[in-house]
Amino acid sequence: MKALVTLTSSESKRLIAKGTIGLPSVQNALEKHTIIVAGGTTNAYVAEELLGVQIEDKTGYTMGIVTNGELGISKSSKKTQPYVIIKGQAQEIPWKEYLPKLKRGDIFIKGGNAVDHTGLAAVMVSDPMGGTIGAAQGIIYARGIELIVPIGLEKMVPDVRKAVEFMTKSTVDQAIGNKVGLIPMVGARVVTELTALETLYDVEASCIAAGGVDGSEGSVTLVIEGLEEEVERAIKDIRSLKGEPQILVK
Repeated sequence: MKALVTLTSSESKRLIAKGTIGLPSVQNALEKHTIIVAGGTTNAYVAEELLGVQIEDKTGYTMGIVTNGELGISKSSKKTQPYVIIKGQAQEIPWKEYLPKLKRGDIFIKGGNAVDHTGLAAVMVSDPMGGTIGAAQGIIYARGIELIVPIGLEKMVPDVRKAVEFMTKSTVDQAIGNKVGLIPMVGARVVTELTALETLYDVEASCIAAGGVDGSEGSVTLVIEGLEEEVERAIKDIRSLKGEPQILVK
């Protein structure tokens, strides 16, 4: 059976969050290890799914934000600090303080701004010290910590490596909004809508189109194929997340 679905940006984020927590390594870490859910609007959905909480203002779960056609910083009055989850329980520990304690089996979840067809993802940073990924990447690589990047296909770019190389040739002189750099996240496990569908269901998924208007900007159109019962199960669950509210700056 083959089925066609279109997801808005927010619906994609919810699906990606469900797919992220469906990964066997995440389930194992949730039971036995530590998960740091760094900032990002998609990561706000991941935190909700992991902990069963509701983050009312998801713009408060990120530092950098793209809104009003420019790059900026979140001005949310309802900030939610990134979660450190130890054996399934959220802890009152700043994530940077916990970083040195990370060990194999733990997971670091970081949002991104770009992904290409090879699965290489990158994140924009305005902090001159590299922001979240700048602080975490050394420990992640040195200790073999799994880095997971939940990211929607709306952020697909032609070539992340070339984009990074282009950005590092020289500094940015002018910008509409904040000036940023671009840091690649080599070796990360990228979770897109396709990954999520193929993790949660025994189906094959493909993106065949993207875009829309009147609230469907950033949407993706997907095709899923598999045995009828699996496709029907996927469609039933997708229908349940249709209508996920847009993320609005409050």
